[in-house]
Amino acid sequence: MKKILVLLLVVVAAFGLSACQEKEFKVDGEFLAYSLEVSSNKPQVTFVTVTIEKGKIVGYNIDVRQGTRTQNAETLAYRWAWNAQTKKELGDAYGMAKVEGQLEWYEQAALIEAYLLKNGVDSLDTTPIGEAFAVDGMAGVTIKNAYTEVAKAAVANAKEGLFTSIYCSSTDFYFATMKVDAKGKISDLLIDVRQSTRTQATGTFVWNAQTKQELGAAYGMKNVGAKMVFASGAWTASATEKTTLEWNEQIQLVLDYVNANGWDGSVDPIADRAGAKAGVMVDSLAGVTIRTAGYYNLLDKLFAYADK
Repeated sequence: MKKILVLLLVVVAAFGLSACQEKEFKVDGEFLAYSLEVSSNKPQVTFVTVTIEKGKIVGYNIDVRQGTRTQNAETLAYRWAWNAQTKKELGDAYGMAKVEGQLEWYEQAALIEAYLLKNGVDSLDTTPIGEAFAVDGMAGVTIKNAYTEVAKAAVANAKEGLFTSIYCSSTDFYFATMKVDAKGKISDLLIDVRQSTRTQATGTFVWNAQTKQELGAAYGMKNVGAKMVFASGAWTASATEKTTLEWNEQIQLVLDYVNANGWDGSVDPIADRAGAKAGVMVDSLAGVTIRTAGYYNLLDKLFAYADK
């Protein structure tokens, strides 16, 4: 009888200890990490998403969005733009499989994703970044390793409950982040943009060292440009007044709105700026005279990743 009682106590203690141990992944959802790059004087972003369900990793998604650089035949000036489709979205049109016997990019990415899911993000530490994968189970993968460090960052974000969304427009890189705890509470919501410096004569492209948020007042919008005024369904530049809010102050109005009201995707730009619900201007967003579609796109993605 004593032996049975002792055994029961050991079992109960074991369950208690297990319950006290912290879960590795406290929040379900899709967690993204990225590496912003310059490739041959063109913008590029490599990103990996890890999906967490019931506290476990159930999938990885690897992708890359590239940019283009074109030169005007007459002026010889260069121009840049993000590609409309990522490598994975291009599918067979990416054109890697034209090399005889070679898998297409998305097919090779799928093999890496499957390997990571089976073996974990630390399983490829022996493959240096920028070198070809040389491990069992990766036959047919000829693309070089540019993904494992980003995958590790995505897993780290998942452990922290840090959601990230990205958006590429013109030559700018938009990103948003927020934390969600085990109880579903949201904190640390951020929207930011990293811009670039481009030299049309030489064709050089570099990412700026500071984002718009980091620049703060130094961004130089306040008291410089003409104030945008909304009337009769259109925005027009004032002939006498200057912009009264800096970029970071305007984006803070958006963040304040989301923190107070949440985000369900029902807010849209009104005539490309500010924010409206069912076509009616939201008063607290009236001062957001910067173009807002990209920021709302970020928020749509961010809250979708968190299933909020």
